[in-house]
Amino acid sequence: KIVADSATMQGRHTKQEDRHVKIPDLTKAAKALKMPIDHLDQPCALFAMYDGHRGHLCADFAAKGFHGKLLRKLSADTSEAANSEESISKVLKDICEELDTEFMTKHRTTNDGCTLCVALISGSRLFTAWVGDCRCMIAKLDAGAELSSVTLTEDHRPSLEAEAERVKQSGGVVLDYGNGFARIAHAGYEERIRERARAQAQGLGSVGKEPVALDVSRALGNRDFKAVSGKALLVATPGVKVVQLDASHKLVTLVSGGFPVIMLDSDMVYELDLLRDQADAPADVRAGCGALVQEAYGRGSEHNLSVILARLQWAGGAGAPYPRKLASVDKAEKAATAALLAAAAAEEVKSGSASAASKRRRLEAAASINAQKQAAYDKTGAAASYAAEQAKKDAEMQKMVAEVEAQKAEDERSAREEAAKLAAEEARKADEEAAARKEEKEAADIFHTARRAQKRIAAGGGSADDEPKGEPKGLTAEDFFAKRRKEKEAGAAAEEPKGLAAADDFFAKMRAEKAQKEAGAAAEKPAVLAGADDFFAKMREEKAAAAAEKPAGLAGAEDFFAKNRAERAAAAEKPADLAGAEDFFAKNRAERAAAAASFASSSAAGSSKPAGGDSMDAAEAFFAANRAARKLAEAPPVPKEAEPESVASVAAAEAKSDDKLAESGGDDGG
Repeated sequence: KIVADSATMQGRHTKQEDRHVKIPDLTKAAKALKMPIDHLDQPCALFAMYDGHRGHLCADFAAKGFHGKLLRKLSADTSEAANSEESISKVLKDICEELDTEFMTKHRTTNDGCTLCVALISGSRLFTAWVGDCRCMIAKLDAGAELSSVTLTEDHRPSLEAEAERVKQSGGVVLDYGNGFARIAHAGYEERIRERARAQAQGLGSVGKEPVALDVSRALGNRDFKAVSGKALLVATPGVKVVQLDASHKLVTLVSGGFPVIMLDSDMVYELDLLRDQADAPADVRAGCGALVQEAYGRGSEHNLSVILARLQWAGGAGAPYPRKLASVDKAEKAATAALLAAAAAEEVKSGSASAASKRRRLEAAASINAQKQAAYDKTGAAASYAAEQAKKDAEMQKMVAEVEAQKAEDERSAREEAAKLAAEEARKADEEAAARKEEKEAADIFHTARRAQKRIAAGGGSADDEPKGEPKGLTAEDFFAKRRKEKEAGAAAEEPKGLAAADDFFAKMRAEKAQKEAGAAAEKPAVLAGADDFFAKMREEKAAAAAEKPAGLAGAEDFFAKNRAERAAAAEKPADLAGAEDFFAKNRAERAAAAASFASSSAAGSSKPAGGDSMDAAEAFFAANRAARKLAEAPPVPKEAEPESVASVAAAEAKSDDKLAESGGDDGG
């Protein structure tokens, strides 16, 4: 059976950064989380101590994630090989490295870190994994019934030769302060410390970020000391140790890094083993943890203080209770010892002889003289040291001022040179652009002058004197520009066309584009003309057809009546009201009567008409009938029985009137 409890205190530290986890029955917790570990040796318990530094985030992350990862890995493989010491040790190692990687992935802007120590009990085996300076100890009862402490961990500190060598190979430095105390830092740490000290001495305050030096060589977190920052001064690889427990082992304890700097391991085990409550084991364990924290605080510890105590109670009579010292007795003994020492000191003072008193006075006087001499020496040395330091500071300040002034002058000179270069470059570009524009203008003037002269010569209004000056007379524009292009190509074949050559190329391109457009227009023109020819041909055909439809003589009459019959047939097919039908047939009968009368009159006339008279008569009859039809259409409707006589009389009268007009030449037939 395992009885466990813990105690923690912030102490004199500014923040509480310690975290701890205790699970006396790990099998029960695994079942509750549906990750059973019944295949492992029983009982199973887990105790973990996480000592944070530079913040609490890393300790929180590890305390929340370690046991979950452990249960997942242990429950995933239920084979016999998974229960071996090598397999479980590898699981503990992998979890530490995974937690380190995941923390730095999740928290990319923090430099928090932590050390840890984990104790996993499985049956009679104790697995211990640690990173940094947290410790795990067991108390073992020897043959003489004396309880001794056994430390299972070894602090990962720079004072160890192997750790110091690894840090140096990674590019870091080890700062040895003596007495086995050392720290690790990045290269240049001491120089930055001196720079900050100089700045503060000169009244400049804190300059830059304060450099960091750590007193551990392995830890989780601490991003600025890991490989992601460029140099792996710290690693998260844990140390792992396996111990076979037996009835002689009475307790297991884990402590944070604040205890070893103020107490010995044996002192801690002794304090925890004192009997404080014989009737209640859990209360006794809890009281022991609290007493150890108070003892470390009373000795002046400046750190967070956290402790876990697991007392082992063996079944079957093994490990029978051993005599434990009462805490009250120990306290009384300590008080009595202190009183005896104080009484002895007082008695010695009282029983001192005259010679002893005289000797004491001489010694005190000599000590006083020596103190005065030392003070005077220190004062003189301090003054000289201060003067030397001040002179050094002044020299450094003057050097810094000179460097700043020199850098400022160099920057101003560089700026002036750069400005001069830019101005010269802009002026050069402006000159080149002006020269190019001038050449283009001259080329254009020469071209237009040549064109105007050619036009005047072609029109007969000019002479050869109008051609451009400076060139042989009698040249055409094409010859002129061809000559200029040849000269340009011979002078600078690799250069881009400029001036006159550019103008020649430009106008040549324009002429080519114009010729291309004219060719396209010429290609489209025949289609338009063909369409026009077709249109006028159709118009001529329609005109001829219209002229052919005019009635001439008997043939014209027949055509007329045939057309009339067709119209009547078409009208008969169209639905119309009674009034519309009466009007149509009345108009038709009038036209027939007029045509008959015209035909009769033309027959009676015989050959007295001139040539072509038949055609004239037919036309006259046609127009007369048409006029009669219009008059009937404008007149009010007449009864049906009277309509033939009226139409006939009107038609006859119209025919007679037309004959008279024809004889007199007064009717134009239309």
